Amino acid sequence: MRTVRIPLLPRAVRWAAVALVAGFIFYTSIVTTPPPEAVVPKLGPPDLIPLDKWRHFLAYGALAGSLWYATLDWDRSVRLVALFVLGVTIVYGIGIEFWQSLIPRRYFSVGDAYANALGTLFVVPLFVLRERVDGFGLFGDEA
Repeated sequence: MRTVRIPLLPRAVRWAAVALVAGFIFYTSIVTTPPPEAVVPKLGPPDLIPLDKWRHFLAYGALAGSLWYATLDWDRSVRLVALFVLGVTIVYGIGIEFWQSLIPRRYFSVGDAYANALGTLFVVPLFVLRERVDGFGLFGDEA
């Protein structure tokens, strides 16, 4: 079985990246509000998958991916780390959706919650390959 070596940035940098992605999601979901015309559905042919669902999918895939990278040096079972990463990301997505329901012109969307969860599942193949990944500190230290 071939091992892939992945350079690990220092732990603080990896977790700062997780916070940056989570902060971006929070800012775009909670702090900013869409213009009124964005809330009113437009008439026309329906999209197979609307653009906003793609945005949710990609944002939560990025959050789960950054968590996967941040936890590469954890000495835990792959299953436990996967449950942590997937659980934290899915709970964060559902929490954002609930919080949006408290904001004027925003609402809880089951479709958005599903898109968030599906984006989170985007990293499952990384966990399948995790035993073949060897992280090493970039600066000669133990990341």
